[in-house]
Amino acid sequence: MSVSSAVGRTRVGPGFIAAYTLAQVGAFIGFVPLLGVLLPLKAGAVGADSAALLLSQAAVLGAATAALSHFIFGALSDRTRTRWGRRKPWILFGAGLTALSYGGVYLAQTGWQLICALIAFQIFFNMMFAPLQSIFADRVPDGQKGLVSAFVGVAYPAANLFAALVIAVALSDSGSRYLMVAAAMLCLVLPVLFWSLREVGVYPAKRDASGPLFSALSKKDFLRAFGSRLLIQTAIALNALYLLVYLQGPSDIGSALPGVRPEAVLGVLLAVATGVALLAGFATGLASDRWGGRKFYVASGGLLIAAGMAILALAPDWPGPLVGEIVYGLGLGIFTTADAALIAQVLPNRMTVGRDMGIMNVAVTLPQVAAPLAGILLLHGVGWSLPTVFGLSAALAVAGAVLVLRIERRL
Repeated sequence: MSVSSAVGRTRVGPGFIAAYTLAQVGAFIGFVPLLGVLLPLKAGAVGADSAALLLSQAAVLGAATAALSHFIFGALSDRTRTRWGRRKPWILFGAGLTALSYGGVYLAQTGWQLICALIAFQIFFNMMFAPLQSIFADRVPDGQKGLVSAFVGVAYPAANLFAALVIAVALSDSGSRYLMVAAAMLCLVLPVLFWSLREVGVYPAKRDASGPLFSALSKKDFLRAFGSRLLIQTAIALNALYLLVYLQGPSDIGSALPGVRPEAVLGVLLAVATGVALLAGFATGLASDRWGGRKFYVASGGLLIAAGMAILALAPDWPGPLVGEIVYGLGLGIFTTADAALIAQVLPNRMTVGRDMGIMNVAVTLPQVAAPLAGILLLHGVGWSLPTVFGLSAALAVAGAVLVLRIERRL
């Protein structure tokens, strides 16, 4: 029995949507400032001579820990039976332990202490994040999945703004930065547990949440959705990883924009792409809820991402990068909103939502490791240029778009 056929028809109200959106913003604040600002600063402090290597080691081990922890805690929350529900206890304790784990990162004095502290953080964070993600499939009916997904799409850019304006600029004391991240995360995540979250249904015995751990991958539609997400997310990861290096490469950007540093150009491009993505995401969410056809929106988003990457590959001179990022941002907004809603609808079993969402999460975390490794191999081993790598990422996005169209169910 699929999740979409089992989930109740009760629509969620504005209170739930607002609280769940804020909880997602809080969760993203829980890791974006840490990984984007605090961890690089800490790596430079404890291993100044090898900060880049230390960050690479932390990224690989952290991503592996995150993927495994997300799967484990999603599965455990599926099998949990308490008077408070399946997901709430894990979110509550995970949030508290996540807040404490920042202390381990702050107090680390050596590279290995920092890596161990980051691994502990990833375990505790995913104790909270896996069941929080599962609530989307548990609670939101199919007819509102696009809308709620669009609101949740605000979480990442909001966390980026928090990291840039509050953590990087407004605060200068290291301890205050960690405390602010912990406080903001707790204040935004916890309210959904007490005021808005009603875990629906009386769930049967624990054995209904058991069975082969990776049984979802035997379902063709689930496997195709997984493959599509993996391919397109790899293209997205390559764009995020190498866009600044691309802007620093041979082009006329320096003469077209005299006196503007590549980092400033990057900031403009990211701001434009993010704004376009948010607008496209809300439009996609509303349209796909009303008229359906989510897999066609996912495919369209993938093709637009591919088009944006192709423009970057073929037109490095200004305004080529600007046009490319606008098209890319349009595709990103369409893809992320429609993909999140589609994934929640292809989950095969209501009783194993957390476990199956953990499997799907691998399609997001694996590209974070695969993209830098592929970049090292292709750029330094094979000798490819960055435009060629961007061309490869366009091909991956096209493959993902084609694959999602092979999903047999009408979604």
